[in-house]
Amino acid sequence: MARVIFDLDGTLIDSNPTLMATANGLLADLGRPGIDAGTCAGFVGHGVEVLVERVLRHTGGIPGGEVAPHVVRFRALYLCDPVTGTAVYPGVAAALAALAAAGHGLGVCTQKPDAPARVLLEALRLMPPVAALTGGDSLGVLKPDPRMLAHTAGQLPPGEVIYVGDSETDAETARRAGVPFLLHTEGYRLSPVAELPHAAAFADFAELPGLVAGLLARTPA
Repeated sequence: MARVIFDLDGTLIDSNPTLMATANGLLADLGRPGIDAGTCAGFVGHGVEVLVERVLRHTGGIPGGEVAPHVVRFRALYLCDPVTGTAVYPGVAAALAALAAAGHGLGVCTQKPDAPARVLLEALRLMPPVAALTGGDSLGVLKPDPRMLAHTAGQLPPGEVIYVGDSETDAETARRAGVPFLLHTEGYRLSPVAELPHAAAFADFAELPGLVAGLLARTPA
């Protein structure tokens, strides 16, 4: 059996509409025009502090020269409703159910802070079968630091670790951790698929249980 660990935003869920709306709420507070979905997607995946900093720099700079108060405001806006506008990618629920039925342990390792990540996973009925969570404020480090992945794996029964993600950061996390990486191609990556190291890539979650089985079949006994 395996420990199959997933990124969240851009992998299991499309949260970009919610993040964009939150960013635009922050910008409206500052009297600035909003950003579009494509711009926002390019800023996602490195933690909320980086997201807010990039949004502010893109729209004219950081008021007061300090990102921290704007991060606090962004978080307050986001925590009011992290669910509306966020959708589970097609086929995710069935793929997770199939993996759990096959005996695999399922976890999520995300840059998103723990509280909203758990709210989303529960509200979108992904937890369970997801049983383990490491968020962006669990350890004081962020991906691609492999300690985040190890922390998630440590909450699951023994087995080979397989990481599933959508971005350059996820690919680098798997590389540093020395684990196989499965790339969801419909997320928020900026680079061509060929430029990200991966064991396999997929667009349709119906493929995922077979890809996991294939990786385990290649693993020496």
